[in-house]
Amino acid sequence: MQKIIIIYSIILMAGLSSCDYLDVVPEKVGTVEYAFGDRQRAIGYLATCYSFIPLFENEGSNPGRTVGPESFQYQAGENNGNRITRLGNNITSPYMNYWDGGGGVASGTVTVNGIKESQSKDMFTALRCCNVFLENIHHVPDLNAYEKDMWAAEVKFLKAFYHWWLVQLYGPIPIVRENLPVDASPEAVQIYREPIEEVISYVVELLNDAIEYLPDVVDTEITDLGRITKPVAMTLKAKVLVFHASPFFNGNTGYANFADKDGKPLFPAGYDAQKWVKAAEACREAIEYCESLGYTLFKYEKPLGAKMTDSTMHVLTPSSLVTTPWNKELIWALSKADVTTVQQNCMPMLTGAFRQANLRSRFSPTMSSIETYYSSHGVPIEEDNSWIAGNWYNDRYHIARGDDDHRFVIEKDYPTARLHLNREYRFYGSVAFDGGLWFGAGVTNASELNQITIQAKGAAVAGKQGIERYSITGYLIKKLVSVNTAAPNNSFSAQRYSWPVLRLADLYLLYAEALNETMETPSMEVHKYINEVRTRAGLEPVEDSWRQYSVNSAKYTTRDGMRDIIHQERMIELAYEGHYYFDIRRWSGGTKRGRYDIMTEMNNPIKGWNIDGETAEDYYHTRIVATPKFSFRDYLWPIKEAARTKNGNLIQNPGW
Repeated sequence: MQKIIIIYSIILMAGLSSCDYLDVVPEKVGTVEYAFGDRQRAIGYLATCYSFIPLFENEGSNPGRTVGPESFQYQAGENNGNRITRLGNNITSPYMNYWDGGGGVASGTVTVNGIKESQSKDMFTALRCCNVFLENIHHVPDLNAYEKDMWAAEVKFLKAFYHWWLVQLYGPIPIVRENLPVDASPEAVQIYREPIEEVISYVVELLNDAIEYLPDVVDTEITDLGRITKPVAMTLKAKVLVFHASPFFNGNTGYANFADKDGKPLFPAGYDAQKWVKAAEACREAIEYCESLGYTLFKYEKPLGAKMTDSTMHVLTPSSLVTTPWNKELIWALSKADVTTVQQNCMPMLTGAFRQANLRSRFSPTMSSIETYYSSHGVPIEEDNSWIAGNWYNDRYHIARGDDDHRFVIEKDYPTARLHLNREYRFYGSVAFDGGLWFGAGVTNASELNQITIQAKGAAVAGKQGIERYSITGYLIKKLVSVNTAAPNNSFSAQRYSWPVLRLADLYLLYAEALNETMETPSMEVHKYINEVRTRAGLEPVEDSWRQYSVNSAKYTTRDGMRDIIHQERMIELAYEGHYYFDIRRWSGGTKRGRYDIMTEMNNPIKGWNIDGETAEDYYHTRIVATPKFSFRDYLWPIKEAARTKNGNLIQNPGW
């Protein structure tokens, strides 16, 4: 199985800040010929091309993690994604600025010729680096033809990905097919943005070219882990085509008048149903190929000799599938991710010897995110007939107590909210809350009966230090913390893991979604792939759950109903991994279609518990922690005004 991480030669990246790699070579030999003079130097330049991959784990760099109301932080520690959610972006110094670099997307400092510089994730610089590589790789004298083709294919993938990353944020962009010569005229450098259809076609063309020459697996895992392979490229192609078929890019009338300076339309004029057909086919091909190579959905396996119920194994699966390195579900993951900081931001203050002052305890799921998880019957809590008949849903914020049925996830007799009882396993495995139990953290012989209680009521108990280090909503993320990450006796030892970018469950749900859009009545094939994910989560199949437990018992039998089900399944299964914002935006297209409407999601007040309450009676009241700001202009991100001053042919995105 291919285990995908950042290229092994990232050790060479320590001295590479941009495609100005030539600045790193000895004085007076900083030429392209030198950079590609032998295999070793060429692989250094290949590492440079890889080095622009965004920091997916970083909450200030990945819009998918922090833009929108999936999670939030206190204002003093606010990241750029939360700022965009709360205040909107701007044109003078945009947040998360991947067009020019900056605004929180720099990866830190590197030393070039003795001078410290900030390496920025500037996607257009990345594309120029890729072009330099592709123009010169076949000139390397001691590189065989197989390696030349394979390395070129890797960089074509990266070039496709960097174009696609820009499209997700800015919509129509200039296509960087080749670098302009140094003596290009002033007119030649005044490039235009190109229509969405042309950019996507170019991205898919690059991916197809790459797929032809990429290997199924790396040749030598010890040295080559992280090199892009065919399954990675096929999965990205499938995802790009699903996004292209989605309402934002397909039939979106909101951008009907969006054109360049010469009047050339930049968005497609109408809806094309064939895009869903192409997307479904690409997903099917990627799934079949991945499965043929041994990719499969991850399932937590209890340690040898441990006594553990099936329910606890289901609870431990969400965090384990993210934090178990190189497991068979990961198609593309990044090992150089700063998962120590991620885990510090997500792990709650615990009790007794497991209170740890350095835990930042601040990455907070919102109330809307908590309510997205299913009931224990595998249906939305507002649809569950038992929740409605017993008035449980209306009284979900009322106080209840942990009981025998919940003794492995909530401390028995501990006062908590009804909202926390009778939920699916992924809820208990993904989020932490007051009265909930925490597995691991360095507990000797951790077991179902030997877990740590989370105490979140009251500022002192919750670990609040002035205006820092606390959960603003009362919830924290269990899913991104390994059960092997330890915090005993005021120490902290984080388990290393690779950050998931693409995994098989994501691909299964993309296929179910695309296939569902091609038919009036969902087929068994649609049900099959969503049920694969649900079964792994310990839930009954869609058909059985809705027939037995939902007040909308026929929902799964229609395309519109199944669309809602698939969308919610993605929200749950992929929660906190960086998909939320990109999904809710692509599902919007000027009119409300389905459960997750971006205008609703991005303008509803963000809520949590009254975290300063010392008693259950004071604590369990919802309160507004932030009021988002989102309008039509926020669909596409602004191009920095300085960039438009340099290039008068760059049209600003509508509304900015």
